[in-house]
Amino acid sequence: MSTIDATIGGENSNSYVTHAYASSYWSDSIYSTNWDAYTADEQNKLLIMATRTLDDWYEWVGSKATEQQALRWPRYSATDQDGWWIDSDELPVNLMNATAELAGYLGGFNPNAEPDTKGFKKIKVDVIELEIDAKDRDSATAIPDSVMKMLDHLGEVKARGGGSSVSLSRA
Repeated sequence: MSTIDATIGGENSNSYVTHAYASSYWSDSIYSTNWDAYTADEQNKLLIMATRTLDDWYEWVGSKATEQQALRWPRYSATDQDGWWIDSDELPVNLMNATAELAGYLGGFNPNAEPDTKGFKKIKVDVIELEIDAKDRDSATAIPDSVMKMLDHLGEVKARGGGSSVSLSRA
C-alpha cells in the first residue's frame, strides 16, 4: 500500500496533503467522480503524483525553508492571494486544495501521454475537416486551468521545451 507522508517540511514527505484532507476536499464537490472511482491506495498514489507534478512543473515564489525538506514547500518569502506572508513552517491552503484537485484530475488523465493530435496540422476525411491549433496542442499541460488559477499567486508553470535559441542578424 502506498503511504502518504504529508509532514510539512519533512525529509521524507511525498504529498502536500493527507488522504483525509483530499477526501474531505472531494466530499464537498459535485465533481468527485474521478476521485471516488479509486481505492484508498490508488488515491494515495494520485496524491503523490499530483505533488510531484506540481513540484516538477512549477517555478515557485521565494525559496525552500530548509535544504533537508523533500518537497519544495514550505518556503520563505511567499504571500497568500491577499498579500499576507505565509509562515515558513506552513503550507498555503490554495496549495493543499490544488494538490487534492490535481489528484482528482490525474485520475482521468495521463500527464505522460503524448497529445492525440501530435504531429497533425490538419485531418480531413471526405467532407469532415479538423484543423488543430498548434499552439493549444503544443502547450498541453498536465495541470488544468482550475489548478493553475488556485496557484497563480504562488508561482507559475515553467516554460516548456527547454531548447536553446540562436540570434540571427542580417549582414
